[in-house]
Amino acid sequence: MAHFNQPRVKSLLYSIYDGFFYSCMVGFGETYFSAYALFLGANNFQMGVLTSLPPFLAGLSQFSTVNLMKAIPSRRKLVCLGVLVQILSFVPLYLAYSFSTLRIELYILLVGFYFSTGAVIGPVWNSWMGDLVKYSQRGVYFGRRNRVLTVGTFLAMTIAGLCLRHFKDINMELKGFAVIFLLAISSRLTSFYFLSIKFDPPISIPEKSSPGFLEFLKELPKRNQGMLILYMSAVNLAVYTAAAFFTPLMLKELKFNYGTYTFVVAGTAITKFLTYSIWGECVDKLGPRRVILTSGILISFTTLPWIFTGNPTYLFLSQCYTGIVWAGYEVSTFTFLLDATEPSERAQISSYLNILMGIFGLFGGLLGGGLFAIRHPALNPYMTVFALSGALRILALLSFGLHLKEIRVISAVKARDILFKSTGFKSAMGMTSRLIILGRRSRRGAK
Repeated sequence: MAHFNQPRVKSLLYSIYDGFFYSCMVGFGETYFSAYALFLGANNFQMGVLTSLPPFLAGLSQFSTVNLMKAIPSRRKLVCLGVLVQILSFVPLYLAYSFSTLRIELYILLVGFYFSTGAVIGPVWNSWMGDLVKYSQRGVYFGRRNRVLTVGTFLAMTIAGLCLRHFKDINMELKGFAVIFLLAISSRLTSFYFLSIKFDPPISIPEKSSPGFLEFLKELPKRNQGMLILYMSAVNLAVYTAAAFFTPLMLKELKFNYGTYTFVVAGTAITKFLTYSIWGECVDKLGPRRVILTSGILISFTTLPWIFTGNPTYLFLSQCYTGIVWAGYEVSTFTFLLDATEPSERAQISSYLNILMGIFGLFGGLLGGGLFAIRHPALNPYMTVFALSGALRILALLSFGLHLKEIRVISAVKARDILFKSTGFKSAMGMTSRLIILGRRSRRGAK
C-alpha cells in the first residue's frame, strides 16, 4: 500500500500542474474561438451552430473510447496521444482565414475536431483520476484543483484579451489570434509533460461486453446515476440555447472592445477561484446531492441580468454570481458521478454522458439559432433566448434533479443551511461574500 501511496501523492500534485496549463490553453484558445468566428464573418445562426455542433461531434467520438482503452490499456499513453493530436489541431483552426469558400462551415468542423480529440480522452482521464483520488477526499481535492484551473484560465484570458486589443488597435487583428493560439499550444505542451509523468494504477477492463448505448438509455430512469445524466443533459440543452449569443451581444451589439469583453468574462473565473474549495468542502460534508440541488436552483437565474442591462460593470457582477453558482454545480455533479459509478464502468458511463450532453446541447443550439432566425418586431431574440434558457434550467431540476438519491452517509444538515454569509475578510475590491455552512446539529449530536 505504501508503494502505491508515494506515486499517487506525487501524481495528484502533477495533476494540479497539468490542470493549470490545460486551463491556460483554454484561456488562450477556446475562450476566443467565438471571437475568431466573428472575425471570420460568422452570423448569429452560424454562431449557434459553432457553439452546439462541436460538442455534439465530440460526444459521438466517445463511442470509440472503450475500444481505444482495450487497444491501448495504458490510460497515460492514451491520454497523452489525444493531447498531442489536440495540439496539432490548432494549426488548421488558425488557417481557416485562408479558405476562400465555406470558411465558417469549415471552421466549425475544425473546432468540432479539436473538441473531439479532447472528448475521446475525457472518460479515460476521469477513470484515471477516479483511481487516484480517495473517495472521502474527492470534493476537497477537485475543489482545490479547480481553483488552480480558474487562476490559469483567468490569467490566460486576460493576457489574450489585452493582446487582441493591442493588435486590433494597430490593424493586425489576425496576427493577434496567431499569438494567442501559439500561447495555447505552448500551454498544452507543458500540460502534456505533467500528464506523461503521472502514475497510472493498473486497471482491469471487463472481458464481458459492456451494455450498448440503447440498452444504457433504457436503464437511465431506473438508476441513480441515470437521473444525474438526464439532469446534466437537460441542463446542457438549456445552457446551449443561449451560450452562443453572449459573445455576439458584447462584441457586435454592445460594441465592447476586447479589453471590456475580457473584463466581463473574467468575473466568472475570479469567483470560481474564490469558491471552488468551499463548495468542495460542502460536497464532502453534506453530500453532492444537496449541493447539486442548491446550485441547480441558483444557476437558473444567471441569464437574467443580460436581459435587463448592457452596462459592463453590472454584467461583470452578474458573471461573478455566475462563477459562484457554477463552481458548486461543477464540483458536485462530477463528484456524484464518481461516487455513483464503479471503477470498471466509469469510462463507459462518462462516454455515454458526454454523448447525451452533446446531443442535448446540439438541440439547444439549434433552438437558440432558430429563434434568432425568426424576425418579429415584438420579439428581442437576445431577451428571448436568455429567458428561455433560465426557464429550461428550472424545468430540468424539477424533472430530474429532484429525483437524485444521496449515496454517501452524511450528517443531518439541510440544503437550506447552505447560505451566503458576509465575512470580515477584505480583497482588493472591498468586502466579499464567502460561502459557509450553517449546519444544525442533529438531536443526537446535541446531547
